Amino acid sequence: MNLGSIDLNLLHLLSTVLEERSATRAARKLHVTQSAVSNALRRARDLFGDPLVVRRSHGVEPTPRGLALQPALREWVETTRRLLVETPTFDPSKSTRVFRIACVDAIAATLLQPILRLLKERAPSARLQLLTLDRFIAEDGLVRGEVDLLIGMPPVLADEHDAETVYLDPMECFVRADHPKVREKLTLDAYAKLPHVELALFNTIHTEVDQALAKQGRTRTVQVALPYFSSIPLAVLETDCIATLSSRLVRSFAERWPLRVFQPPIPLDAIEVRQVWHRRADVDGAVRFLRDVVRDAARLSAPSRRKSQPRQGPRLRRST
Repeated sequence: MNLGSIDLNLLHLLSTVLEERSATRAARKLHVTQSAVSNALRRARDLFGDPLVVRRSHGVEPTPRGLALQPALREWVETTRRLLVETPTFDPSKSTRVFRIACVDAIAATLLQPILRLLKERAPSARLQLLTLDRFIAEDGLVRGEVDLLIGMPPVLADEHDAETVYLDPMECFVRADHPKVREKLTLDAYAKLPHVELALFNTIHTEVDQALAKQGRTRTVQVALPYFSSIPLAVLETDCIATLSSRLVRSFAERWPLRVFQPPIPLDAIEVRQVWHRRADVDGAVRFLRDVVRDAARLSAPSRRKSQPRQGPRLRRST
C-alpha cells in the first residue's frame, strides 16, 4: 500500500464517527456537512475493505473491524494533535543526549571543567563530545546538525547562524619563572627583542601582536610556531621565549607551571569569545539549555572567581 496516496483526513473522520456513534454529530463536531461525512465513510470502507459502521435508528454501530480500529485511531489522533500543538520540552535531569561542541583547545582549557561540573549537577546522564575546528569546518557541523555549538572567535558569521558573547578576555604575556632576562618588569624593548612562541592555527601565525609592534616602530621574531594552545607553555618552559595569550588561558597555565605573568607593553584588544548556533536550534530546548550552561561556565571561570593559589609551582606573580 502506498501510504502517500492515503487521505489522512479519512482516519480523523472515521475516528470521530466511531467516537460519536453518529454521522450527524461527527459532522457537527468537524464543521462539515453530513453528506461530506457520508462520502468520506464510503472512501474509508473502500480503504479498509469493511463496512466499518452500520446505520441504526439511534445513529451508527461499529462493525467488529470498526471496534478493533477505534483505539488505534484514537491514539493516532491524539499523537498527531500533540505533534502539531504541543511544544516539546527538554528535561535535563532525564536527558541522555550527547552534546557536541566545536572549539579549539584553549576554549577547552578554560571552560571544560566548569561545563562538566554544571552538566553533572543539571544533566547527570547527558554526555559531552568536543570536536576540533578542522572537523567542524570539513563537515559543516552547524548546518548539518552534527554540532550543537561552536565556541570561539569566528571571523565571520553565516546568515543562518546566530551568536552571543560568552566573555571578553584581555591579553597577557608570560615567561618561565627563572627567565634570565625578564625579572620584575617587562619593557617594550625587552618584549620586542625576546624570541616569541606564537600560535599558528591552520598554519597562519597570529598577526595582532606584529601590527601593534609595528605601530611602535618595532618588530619581533617568532622562534616557535605551534598549532595548539596547550603546547605553548611547554615551549616557553624550555626556552627563553615569551608568549602572549588571553588572560584566562594564561592564568590556567600559571596555576600548573612555574610561569611569570605580565601586562603587555603594547595595547592589545581583548578577545571576544562567542557561542554560535544554527537558527533552527532557537526552538531546541536542549541547545538553549547548553547555551545557559556555557554562559554559567564562563562566569565560574572568570579570573575573579578562580583560586589564587596554584596547584603546582610558585604563586602566580603579576608584574606591570
